[in-house]
Amino acid sequence: MTKPIRVLIVEDRGDDGELLLMELRRGGFDPTFRRVETVEAMNAALEQAWDVVISDWSMPHFSAMAAFAALRAKDIDLPFIIVSGTVGEEIAVEAMKIGVHDFMSKGHLSRLIPAIERELREVETRRQSRKMREQLVISERMASLGTLAAGIGHEVNNPLAVLIGNVEIAIETTNRIAAEVPRPSAAEPYIAEVLEALAAIQEAAERMRVVVRDLRAFSNPEAPTRLGTVDVRTVLESSIRMASTELRHRARVVRAYDDVARVEGSESQLGQVFLNLLVNAAQAIPEGQADANEIRIVTRMAGNPAHVVVEIGDTGSGIPRDVLLRIFDPFFTTKPSGVGTGLGLAICHRLVGALGGEIAVDSVVGAGTVFRIDLPAARPRQDPPAATIVETTPVRRGRVMVIDDEPLLRMTVQRMLQHEHNVIAVGSGKEALDLVKGGERFDVVLCDLMMPQMTGMDLYAEMTGLFPDQAAKMAFVTGGAFTESARAFIDHVPNASIEKPFSAAEIKQFVRNL
Repeated sequence: MTKPIRVLIVEDRGDDGELLLMELRRGGFDPTFRRVETVEAMNAALEQAWDVVISDWSMPHFSAMAAFAALRAKDIDLPFIIVSGTVGEEIAVEAMKIGVHDFMSKGHLSRLIPAIERELREVETRRQSRKMREQLVISERMASLGTLAAGIGHEVNNPLAVLIGNVEIAIETTNRIAAEVPRPSAAEPYIAEVLEALAAIQEAAERMRVVVRDLRAFSNPEAPTRLGTVDVRTVLESSIRMASTELRHRARVVRAYDDVARVEGSESQLGQVFLNLLVNAAQAIPEGQADANEIRIVTRMAGNPAHVVVEIGDTGSGIPRDVLLRIFDPFFTTKPSGVGTGLGLAICHRLVGALGGEIAVDSVVGAGTVFRIDLPAARPRQDPPAATIVETTPVRRGRVMVIDDEPLLRMTVQRMLQHEHNVIAVGSGKEALDLVKGGERFDVVLCDLMMPQMTGMDLYAEMTGLFPDQAAKMAFVTGGAFTESARAFIDHVPNASIEKPFSAAEIKQFVRNL
């Protein structure tokens, strides 16, 4: 079987070029070639991909050294072999000293095939060794960026939790005021305007929460996640709502939902995947042409054993093949600097794989792109016994202590809970320990995990030794535990935990459950 090879021949004589091609064919190669004899033609040819350059030493308007210099100027790693009948051994040695890979006489081409095969092997070895260095650099960047992302996520979580909590309180209070204002009232338009502004803030805060969640997933992809059976259509609808700002100016959303089984997974992780793919689909379509474009979302069953297929396709610009081959590589992006990080699709690939699924992409330049996600269908589960209907009772008013070194956050949590519970808020583990030592007892102790001086872990250890009843009442508020000891602690203690940022409804229900 012949082996294809792309050969750039630097030669002014067509018959000498044919001799080279005959030798290549005798050696088992099937050459695709181009012959050049000027520097302009050489530079134009180097815009294409070649496997080897074979050059005559001297030509009327060109030379081997000029051709080699043109190759070096473009920083292309190709075997460069000189075949000449006019140059002696001394010049050949000098040429090889500056990087030419081999030198032989036109009358002795028996070494040509072995030389080409040797140089092709060495080029492949060099390329693999680049590739290895590149992967090492990427790994180092991911490790350092992961640490940075975890730190940023932790620092952003506190002010973001304050923002989310207080805007909810403001909306609730404004609605209460609106309900008490007599109708008609001159204040009504102003109240409506305030509620509209607060809703915009709430939407922006939710988008920030998604960014922080992405950072957390990137910095700690192996972090435990609450898994269950998930209806992909419900998650898709939630993701569509969250991406609506990007979608509505670019394309019509077309749904083609078949009835599908539930899948084993995490709503938050699947939502992260779907949201990323929807935003990417939207950004592949220019703004202002929504009626002429569509983003099509399909769900269907396939295969045996059964799996659920989700497709998100667009009628956008499509993806070139060379880009398609690297689309799931970390840090690879075709977006302008400052617009894309190159992490979104890499995270999607990682999350889908962690759920036992696969993600693939098909694209045609100028026609659009389809991302396809295959997820194993969840095994049927026996329905739990029917719940016994019991009379509901109001929430019991308890004593809650909030411990957080961030003043705005602990005040926000206090305001969130104070209508249902008696809440004391302190700024350090030492203050909390002093209160318990002084005889105070609490039904729930909400403690930030990472604090200066005394961490939540340190306080738990102290409480366990001195006041085990209060240690059992502790629950931990995390901003994305990013140290090994913090992760191990959360994994192994029986106490509950909740991640920042959370909504008022989420923290209220968390405390009720406790």
